[in-house]
Amino acid sequence: MSEVVRPLYHCPSFQQVSGPALRPGGSELTARGLDLCGFSPGDRVADLGCGPGATLGLLYDRGLRALGLDISEDFLLRARTGHPEAPLLRARIEALPLAGGVLDGLCCECVLSTQDDPDPALAEMARTLHPGGRLLLSDLYVRRTGAGAGITGCAAGARPLDELENRLQRHGLRPLHVQDHSRALSELAGRLIFQHGSLDALRGLTGDEGCGCRDLRGLGYCLIIAEKETS
Repeated sequence: MSEVVRPLYHCPSFQQVSGPALRPGGSELTARGLDLCGFSPGDRVADLGCGPGATLGLLYDRGLRALGLDISEDFLLRARTGHPEAPLLRARIEALPLAGGVLDGLCCECVLSTQDDPDPALAEMARTLHPGGRLLLSDLYVRRTGAGAGITGCAAGARPLDELENRLQRHGLRPLHVQDHSRALSELAGRLIFQHGSLDALRGLTGDEGCGCRDLRGLGYCLIIAEKETS
C-alpha cells in the first residue's frame, strides 16, 4: 500500500520556517493586500482556507467582521484556539455554505493553486461577493512556458498569470491590482534550504507530491486584488 503524502503546508518542518501564515510573503503581504482592498470597519470578510488563523487576526485588528473557512479540522481547531470570537466553518472553497452576495470581501491566499480546476472555486467567490466587493488573491503561478508539466501535489493547480487573470474576468471578478511577489517565494525557499540543507531533503518529509514541484524556478508568486463587477 502506498504511503499517504501530506501537503507541504501540513508538515511541522515547513510550518517552523513559514510561520503561522504558511505562505510566501507571510502576514506582511496580506496586510499590503488589505490596504489595497480598502475595506471599512464592520465589513464582512471571509478567509478561504484560513489555516491556523493568521489572516483572521489581521482582519479583526482592522475592525472587520471575519469568517474563517477551511477543510482541515486540525487547522480549524488551531484557529479557534487563537480566535475564539471568530465564526469558523469546515468547507471546501468550491462549495461555500454561504448565501449569495453576503460578503464585502474575500481573502484566498495560496489556496486556489491546490485546486485541479479553479473555476468552481472562482464561481463561488463571485457568487458570495456583493457587487463592488473585493477579492484578495495571493498564490503561486507558472512563470515559464512548459513549467506547469512538472508541477504536482499541492501546487498542481498553478496557472500562468495571464490565464489566472482571464479566469477571474470570466467570473465577473475584474483585476484592479496585479503584483509580482516572486521574491517572497524565493526567500521562503531559501529559508527552507537553510533549515533542511536542500529542497531534496525537504521532499524526504513529504514526497514529490507533497512538495509540488521539482524546480521552483518554474513558479512565481502574485498578489491580485479583484472587484466583483456591478453589472
